[in-house]
Amino acid sequence: MRKLVLAVLFGLAALPLRAENVALLLESRDYRNLPELTDRALLDQAQGLLTRRGFDVIVARDLPMGDLRAELAAVQAQLAEGQIARLIVLASGWFASSDSGAWVLASDADVPSLATADGAGLRLDTIMEIAAQARDAAHLWLVVPDADDLDGSLGAGLRAGLPDRLAVPRGVAVLRGEGGAVISGLDVVLQPGTTLSEALAANRALRAEGTVPTLVPFLPEGFAPIARADREAWEDARATDTEEAYRAYLGQYPNGLNAQAARDRIEALRNAPERIEADLALSRDERRAIQRDLTTLGYDTRGIDGLFGPGTRGAIAAWQDRYQFDQTGYLTRDQIFQLAGQAARRAAELEAEERERRLAEERADRAFWEGTGAGRDEAGLRAYLERYPNGIFASLARERLAQIEAEARAQADRDAWARAQAADTVRAYRRYLADFPEGEFASLARQRLNAMAPVAPVPEVPPLTPPDPGAAEAEEARLNLPLAVRLLVERRLQSLGHAPGPVDGNLDQDSRRAISAAQAQFDLPVTGYLSQPLLDAMLQDALDGLLR
Repeated sequence: MRKLVLAVLFGLAALPLRAENVALLLESRDYRNLPELTDRALLDQAQGLLTRRGFDVIVARDLPMGDLRAELAAVQAQLAEGQIARLIVLASGWFASSDSGAWVLASDADVPSLATADGAGLRLDTIMEIAAQARDAAHLWLVVPDADDLDGSLGAGLRAGLPDRLAVPRGVAVLRGEGGAVISGLDVVLQPGTTLSEALAANRALRAEGTVPTLVPFLPEGFAPIARADREAWEDARATDTEEAYRAYLGQYPNGLNAQAARDRIEALRNAPERIEADLALSRDERRAIQRDLTTLGYDTRGIDGLFGPGTRGAIAAWQDRYQFDQTGYLTRDQIFQLAGQAARRAAELEAEERERRLAEERADRAFWEGTGAGRDEAGLRAYLERYPNGIFASLARERLAQIEAEARAQADRDAWARAQAADTVRAYRRYLADFPEGEFASLARQRLNAMAPVAPVPEVPPLTPPDPGAAEAEEARLNLPLAVRLLVERRLQSLGHAPGPVDGNLDQDSRRAISAAQAQFDLPVTGYLSQPLLDAMLQDALDGLLR
């Protein structure tokens, strides 16, 4: 008897369909006055499943009550004209019930009570009565959330959730469960040749009421839209182009139109250079080692950081081209070993070349040292240091130069002292002390000065109160003397026996007193400020000392 029924049904399935398959997806998540439901992925999954099976899908998401009624009325009109063979209604959102019925609440429901429930949501018995008009089969799938989250948000006479049983009309199947169970159950039911009872047996998380066929599949074996669904699933897999996507396609269509192409693409992906290198699971240090090997061989990776960017990929491709590999920019294990061996050999060559270069430089260094006199004279030492500032003999050359310069300074000291002794004048000894204040004979010079002209106590310099101090200061400012000249002035004041304080170019109070003493010495107005006549007098005095 069962074989006879199936044969009749399959024969009918071969006839041209006079009605379409339609799915109405009702979802309310973003409620205005009730708690929100956040998961939208379920409705999107259901839409994808139904579309691939050739259903015309109507999506009513977060609509107010008036728009929900309009969508249901449009489906009823198609049913009345006999345009729908199979109907699926999937409702997801808050449900409310009473002793007299149950409702799926619209997004604009405002704390409904039993008195206002018909204006706040669609009655499930109305949906079922309309669905019963489908010619072949009708399903009502209910995604039921946790009713506890709605407690306290409903008015008098209503309870959160669905009643334990619904009055389901003949020809309609009602299935309820949480979101994942509904989606997986719907996926099984939409496999051509599968009955609803088989889907329920495979999914114990679903609860069914009403008409649950055990012999008649929801979609007949060889259902025509499967070809379109096959093509769409294949296009989705190609768009993603991953091994996982092609395996998902084969899971749906193991004997599909593109099953062999999917297997070929999986094999190609598994053998893709990117995949082969990724399977090596190279560490950051191993990637740095590869970059160092490429750099050693003369390929620019644009850094040794363990990150394989465009520079490293380009260097790999160039190396592969040089050794007649496919220029993929990705490495195999054998290529890594070959690259490491080449780099090790090249590193040894570079080290030998560097040793030879250093030996050649050392030979040239020694030859130049010998050629410039091996450090026997100042000119040779300076020539060597100019050519080899960090050479083999650089430290020795600097030591010998320091000795030569020290000897030159000592000889200059002795020559200056000889001149001072030959002149044997106050001015000559002061000149010596000005040039060599810490010289070898400085103490003798001071003793001789004291003997020739004992230093009397320095007379008290009158307070710096010239008739017009502003004019004297302005005259000094007009000279605009640089630091070097101010240092010379202080040294000259010191050689004249005055005390300008530290020789630092800063004309402080001590400097002013020394200037005043010098002005008095040269019979100039005592102002404490530098003037051109004072500079001229000190210069002339210095020249006179040189001529003596």
